[in-house]
Amino acid sequence: MGAKPLMKVSAITLGILAVIGSLAVALTRPGFLFSPQQQRPRRAMESGSPADIVLKAGSDLNAALKKAQPGDTIILEAGAVFKGPITLPVKSGEKYITVRSSAPAGSLPGEGERVTPAYAGKMPKIMAPGDGQAALKTAPGAHHFRFIGVEFKPSNSSALVYDLIQLGEGSSPQNTLDVVPHHLIFDRCYIHGDSAGTLKRGVALNSRETEIVNSYVSECKLKGQDSQALCGWNGPGPFKIINNYLEGAGENVMFGGADPSIPGLVPSDIEIRRNHFYKPLAWRGQWTVKNLFELKNAQRVIVDGNLMEHSWADGQMGYAVVLTPRNQEGTAPWSLVRDVEFTNNIVRHVASGISIMGQDDIRASGLMKNILIHNNLAYDVTRARWGGLGFGVIFNHGGGEEIRITHNTLITDWCGIQFEVSTQKINGLTVLNNIMEHICGGPYSGTEALNWAVERWDVRRNVMVGTYPQQPHPAGNLFAPTAAGFDVLGFVNAAAGDYRLAERSPYKKLGTDGRPIGCDFEFLGAAQSAAK
Repeated sequence: MGAKPLMKVSAITLGILAVIGSLAVALTRPGFLFSPQQQRPRRAMESGSPADIVLKAGSDLNAALKKAQPGDTIILEAGAVFKGPITLPVKSGEKYITVRSSAPAGSLPGEGERVTPAYAGKMPKIMAPGDGQAALKTAPGAHHFRFIGVEFKPSNSSALVYDLIQLGEGSSPQNTLDVVPHHLIFDRCYIHGDSAGTLKRGVALNSRETEIVNSYVSECKLKGQDSQALCGWNGPGPFKIINNYLEGAGENVMFGGADPSIPGLVPSDIEIRRNHFYKPLAWRGQWTVKNLFELKNAQRVIVDGNLMEHSWADGQMGYAVVLTPRNQEGTAPWSLVRDVEFTNNIVRHVASGISIMGQDDIRASGLMKNILIHNNLAYDVTRARWGGLGFGVIFNHGGGEEIRITHNTLITDWCGIQFEVSTQKINGLTVLNNIMEHICGGPYSGTEALNWAVERWDVRRNVMVGTYPQQPHPAGNLFAPTAAGFDVLGFVNAAAGDYRLAERSPYKKLGTDGRPIGCDFEFLGAAQSAAK
């Protein structure tokens, strides 16, 4: 039999089939049933891949966060306002939900670059409503959220805000580790109070696995109370605080200051690098100022490559740094400060340098132990300009174990190292290769002060100025004439803030390790590369 002939199809039938085919294709295109403003994003559960959720001004961010799945990205319209409090919910899985600005690539700083207020117009805004409420907070156990290029602010200058971003709870509702929020990242965010208003705290860090990076935190200020850019006391860490501008009147950054509700908790594994700690001079006499950085309950802390400036005598003596175990409210006797490295930092324009206390002098506490202060530059540490004490390092009430002060340049107008009331001797103090003023303590100076305050000490190859001849300092150190002071040491250009030792300096390579005495600027410059 021959092959069957092909069926004949009319032109009308072909036309109908073409229309049906076109309609079928159109139905698969995004936006066919919805306008661009109404278009529904594909859900991760529907497509098997992460979804983008685009929110315009007036959209419900809380609802979007509840619906979002791990791996999704919520894109907020640049410039749009979203009223808080926004609550991060609990999700399953370990993929981040990202919340970011809709600003196109290149309009915000790139990854690893610090944002500034100049970019506020490219950012969506999450606002604290006042009445003590936060702009953003976390549900117990919330985890894996990341914010990129978002602004957080109070709704107006009169809004009462305690914590602009509240990560975890600082009190009894958070009394076990399993409810602590974790894996939270704020990258290139602008977090600030109102210039005419008050703000107690930019970010409360009562969380774990938390990063504040490349961000700008400012206008955190109060009168009669402490205020901080960042503060944590009821979260275990780790914390990464890297490449931020940090502005707080009381303390720019602090760990401790209130007793943790989680038994035995010590904030731990804290990395603080390449930040700019700053207090505007216009705050002087307006807001309560204490210091730039403080640890009251913390361990395994690296503070490296930061620029710290402006602290004057007010609520305290204008210290740049305070390291002091504090059982603040009497319920945390385990509070301690230990295993701290303070390295490659620049401290300037302050009333006093670093204050160290071995133990709480009011309540029971743990012990200060294993502190390294290495390769830092401190200058314009002066009583005349900033009030306070003018010391480089001061030991209040003695105590502590294994403290090393090495290769620092401390340009002060009073003692390089001062021992105050020695209720308990320091057990192990090493002071090597520093440029500083003389050592003093109680009614003594030099060797007698060391023997009065320290159980074991090694003080060698320091260049000291202003030493008292009637109370000699340990042999093996170098001394500049009192009248000449620091000018005789041979800095490149001290008047311009360049405290490198010039080639002509007799102390250029006299360190115990063959390197320059004082701060080694090769290492300092590398660590400071982004702290501006």
